[in-house]
Amino acid sequence: MEAFFKAFRQNADGSWTCVTAATYEGPHGRIQVTPGSTFTRGTTFMNVDLASMLDDHNRKEAPRSAAGLAPGG
Repeated sequence: MEAFFKAFRQNADGSWTCVTAATYEGPHGRIQVTPGSTFTRGTTFMNVDLASMLDDHNRKEAPRSAAGLAPGG
């Protein structure tokens, strides 16, 4: 799952762009995202708001980074 999140970079406007092919095995099936795809909060892709999911993940990881901890560590 962590590899999926690392495949995206946040843009200045808050949207997220896929920078490398990403696959997520979700509860409702597989989601495959191609590089160059951009997602904004409130927009769904295959019934998932990917931007919100990435925002949530980023918020959870931010305190770890601030504390000097490597993500996932």
